[in-house]
Amino acid sequence: MKKIYKRKFERNDKRHLLLFGYEEHKEIASKELEITPLPSPHMRWNPARQEWVTYSETRKVRTSFPPEEYCPLCPGAELNFATEIPFKNFEVAIFPNRWASFNTNDDKTSIDGLSTKPSNGECEVVVYSSKHLDTIAQMPISRIELLFNAWSDRYIKLLERDDIQYVMPFENRGVECGVTLHHPHGQIYAYPFIPPVIKKEIEAFNKENFIKKLMKDLEKNYFVYQDDNVIAAVPPFSRYAYEIWIIPKRQIAGPWQFTDQEYNSFAVALQKVVKGYDSFLGRRCPYIMGLHAAPNLEDDNFHFHMEFYPPLRHGDKPKVLAGSESMAGVFIMDVFPEETAIELRKFMS
Repeated sequence: MKKIYKRKFERNDKRHLLLFGYEEHKEIASKELEITPLPSPHMRWNPARQEWVTYSETRKVRTSFPPEEYCPLCPGAELNFATEIPFKNFEVAIFPNRWASFNTNDDKTSIDGLSTKPSNGECEVVVYSSKHLDTIAQMPISRIELLFNAWSDRYIKLLERDDIQYVMPFENRGVECGVTLHHPHGQIYAYPFIPPVIKKEIEAFNKENFIKKLMKDLEKNYFVYQDDNVIAAVPPFSRYAYEIWIIPKRQIAGPWQFTDQEYNSFAVALQKVVKGYDSFLGRRCPYIMGLHAAPNLEDDNFHFHMEFYPPLRHGDKPKVLAGSESMAGVFIMDVFPEETAIELRKFMS
């Protein structure tokens, strides 16, 4: 793999913009955005569901659907307005979210009868490309490899912090999934606790590697794409009609343990899944994608994987999380995973 450069640029608010690329970035910055006050979110404990809920009122004023010519994620140096990235060009950029849901602070919110504490941690924005409309489907494979390397860097650096217990990169794609900026990007949430879904996964992996146990069946009946290092498959217990997991065939804790060949295999698989979804739907497919990695860098039990949840039932019909799903947490499906695997395989192999 080619050498990767990382530039740590100190912004006017003393926080850092990170630039990852195959070429060293030395450009002098242009005008920056005005400094915004740091958010002070807090959490409240829900005793009924045994989970934390975070509250961050600054999210109400976050940038939402600006005109294309005023995109805050485009390179700002040659525009007539400042953006988050004050340069003429970049490859992959990562910076702190100005309207973070988790940001280490000294919030003293106190509510009678409730357990509360500051929503410590970090929220970052990951901009995949300087090009306004390039999604993962349009990027060169080398750029997706660079993205995986940037994710790996953030795992390693964020998990060094005492106020962070879990790191999750994810992407919301499409307005159906809550996107408010069209420029292709994802986010990284660094939590001060292990999230409930991940806690259950950790418990499952500590009992047995259920993914390894499933692998032969996935390779035979549920795959949509695979090579020597990775498999993309519809899980046989999927909760969404077109749900896909991308799984390394070698058990690893997270992408920071990838070999160069695995970086390439995962980049190819990721693009095939996104392109396949788009071809299957005939438009840019909405989805929620997340990287499920171990909570520590040397975990021997966890099996890293990526999960995709397109909010679709049949074709373009939405999957609504209704009574059973929302109130009881029990998903009701009307299609069989083995059938959707065959259907999707045509578009991704």
